Amino acid sequence: MQGSPSRKGSAWTWAVAALPLLFAACAPGPKRHQTHLMGPFDTITVLMAYSKSEKDFNKYADTVFARLEALHRMYDIFNEYNGLNNIRTINANAGIAPVEVAQEIIDMLLAAREAYALTGGVTNAAMGPVLRIWHDHRLRGIADPENASLPSMSALREAAERTSMDNVVIDKNMRTVFLREAGMSLDVGSIAKGYAAELALEAAREAGLGSALLSVGGHVVALGTPPGRGHWKVAVQNPEAALEGEPDTVDILSLTDATVSISGAYQRFYVVDGQAFGHVIDPKTLMPANSYKQVAVVHPKSWMADALSTALFVLPPDEGKALAAATGAEAFWIDRSGERFATPGYARLSSFVEQ
Repeated sequence: MQGSPSRKGSAWTWAVAALPLLFAACAPGPKRHQTHLMGPFDTITVLMAYSKSEKDFNKYADTVFARLEALHRMYDIFNEYNGLNNIRTINANAGIAPVEVAQEIIDMLLAAREAYALTGGVTNAAMGPVLRIWHDHRLRGIADPENASLPSMSALREAAERTSMDNVVIDKNMRTVFLREAGMSLDVGSIAKGYAAELALEAAREAGLGSALLSVGGHVVALGTPPGRGHWKVAVQNPEAALEGEPDTVDILSLTDATVSISGAYQRFYVVDGQAFGHVIDPKTLMPANSYKQVAVVHPKSWMADALSTALFVLPPDEGKALAAATGAEAFWIDRSGERFATPGYARLSSFVEQ
């Protein structure tokens, strides 16, 4: 992330993967306030909350946004910052030496290790060498579409040899992280945003905030409930919304102290010879996953929802449903043909999906 973030108060109208629906403020009592920030995690962050005064709300917003900015710097894989050892620092020292880091990095990587085990390696924070190859090809393809190309399979296979989470050494006592092999690198895009969103909202809760929605690039975390209502309403964007005649949303979810995380093929992609290639990479094929248009995951833990949305976007339906059941998640899929299916408990949260 380059430059300074900016915060503005406004009604937000841009399209994101998941977004809160706006309610009229209840009176008397806490009023609804809303603001947004451009910057952390290279995306748009929106905070909607109920508080007694705008002064209180601004205090909570400052807490949330400051926490997100600090965590973005810690989890950044591209940039270095004076006086801070972050994920980029760890990557730069692969095969050389352990790096002492903040507790927030240790805790996030421990969560990433748990996600790796739960998903059978599908969500893998050590996939950096492979993901970097795809990232570079995607950027070049977007900048020069006529010469867009795919990575060579030989380069991808060579990179994949350095992607084992078993070679990520986390020393909780010394608070260090060491990548055993030169050429290894961490890419925490499948978990860092969800982990940071939860920490940021928890900081505001500890400061006194009891009712809020936080959206970090469409990853939405619900805290408590709006006054006078039993849950928050969150809309899930239709992946075909850009097509004429298609509705903007495919579902409206009812959430309380939970997160909805979306993985979609329409968000970050580039085109080679008329075919779109997304950013979610299947670790078995080393190619972009292409079975689904979109997967929505609801889970009480923000980082878990983030990690699972990546895994369920890759896994076949039966394996995805089994993983959701094993982890206490609810999920909703739209496959490439447009067919929609969900876990059994998803209907209890949904306005559109029947039981």
